[in-house]
Amino acid sequence: MEFLQHGVSPARSFSNNGVSYTQSFSSTEFLQHGDSPSRRFYSTEFLKHGVSPARSSSNTEFLQHEVAPTRSFSNAEFLQHGVSPTRSFSSTYFLQHGVSPARSFSSTEILHQGDSTAQSFSSTEFLQHGVPPTRSFSNTEFLQHGVSQAQSFSSIEFLQHGVSPARSFSSTVLLQNGASPARTFSSTEFLQHEVSPTRTFFNAEFLQRRVSPTQSFLYTEFHQHGVSPARRF
Repeated sequence: MEFLQHGVSPARSFSNNGVSYTQSFSSTEFLQHGDSPSRRFYSTEFLKHGVSPARSSSNTEFLQHEVAPTRSFSNAEFLQHGVSPTRSFSSTYFLQHGVSPARSFSSTEILHQGDSTAQSFSSTEFLQHGVPPTRSFSNTEFLQHGVSQAQSFSSIEFLQHGVSPARSFSSTVLLQNGASPARTFSSTEFLQHEVSPTRTFFNAEFLQRRVSPTQSFLYTEFHQHGVSPARRF
């Protein structure tokens, strides 16, 4: 069934137009506009606009716009716009715009904009825009824009714009714009713009702009713009 569109009603079994819940779809490519709940989809490539809850989707590449809760997605590449909670995603590349809490992500490369709490990310390269607290990130390269507190980051190179407190950073290269207090930084080269107090920096080369008091710096070469008292250099 390639084209199932517009007004899928309940309790029917159709190969075209009007298929509602309690159906089982295999290798359906185009299921759009108003698919009702309690379907099972396998190898569906395009599931767009109003897919309701209680689906199981495997190898779905394009699941967009208002995917409701209680789905299980495997190897889904494009899950965008309003993915609700209680999903399990494996090897998903693109999970964007409003991913809600209680997900498990493995080897996800690109997780953008609004990922909520209680996620576990492994080898994620691009985690951007509003990642809230209580995540665990390993070998993440790009964590930008609003990374909240209580994260653990290993070998992350780019953590920018609004990194909140209580993180542990190892071998971070670029930590910029608003890193908050109570961090531990090792071998960080670029720590710029409003680094707050109670940090420990080792082998940091560039620490600039508003470095607050009670820091301990070893082998720091460039300390500029507003270095406050009680440091050891």
